[in-house]
Amino acid sequence: MSENPNIDTENLETTVENSETTVENASSDLSDLSSWEQRMLERSLDSARVQALARSGEFVHAALALLEEEGSVEFTVQDVVQRSGGSLRRFYQLFSSKDDLVLALFEELITQLVEHIPAAVHAGAPPLDRLEICVRTFWDFVRGEDAPPAKIVRDMAALHNQLAANRPEGLRLAWDPLRQLIAGIIADGVADESIRSDIEVEDLSELFFDVSLASHLFALGRVGATHARFDPLWAFCLGALRPPLEG
Repeated sequence: MSENPNIDTENLETTVENSETTVENASSDLSDLSSWEQRMLERSLDSARVQALARSGEFVHAALALLEEEGSVEFTVQDVVQRSGGSLRRFYQLFSSKDDLVLALFEELITQLVEHIPAAVHAGAPPLDRLEICVRTFWDFVRGEDAPPAKIVRDMAALHNQLAANRPEGLRLAWDPLRQLIAGIIADGVADESIRSDIEVEDLSELFFDVSLASHLFALGRVGATHARFDPLWAFCLGALRPPLEG
């Protein structure tokens, strides 16, 4: 089992330091940037795209630090601005509101989660084994012994629900890295016949993602509950994924 991906502010610092190289490489194609990075570049009011990305990253980094220290997203925009050393004027040039910042924060957490999924998921292991590792990593992130403190876990669930109401399309984009990873593995399983093919790959991937995500979100709200276990969830998913028995 890999180490659990707790909130990683150092990785984001490295991202900001390397932003100039990232933007130069993406000058003709922004698809390599995360969605919040793309939004910040598009929102920038000047032509200094590297500075826009670096400064938006500083605000997100400040928000991550506050989340880690306070265990809550109840910080204000002013708190983030003061922590980052920036200005309110610059903040609102880059973010339309606190919700916009919160969405970027959520996206960064999901990106870190995907980056910490073990390399075996991307290797040539059987698709069902890779799916189990992928989902178990997510489960351990929110329910494992090394998961973030309970208050942060609960706030992540509340944060998800808040974004689902206020920024549904942005929330969908935030989950895309994990959704695409799952879809690729399921496509491999359909190809080698270890996963059912009577449902279109796209539909099956969406169903699997929705069921597993809903289970994780319920687990987020059950901090301390002993009945929230991974094994029953995976047994249920495995039964739904395998090809149906011929009658």
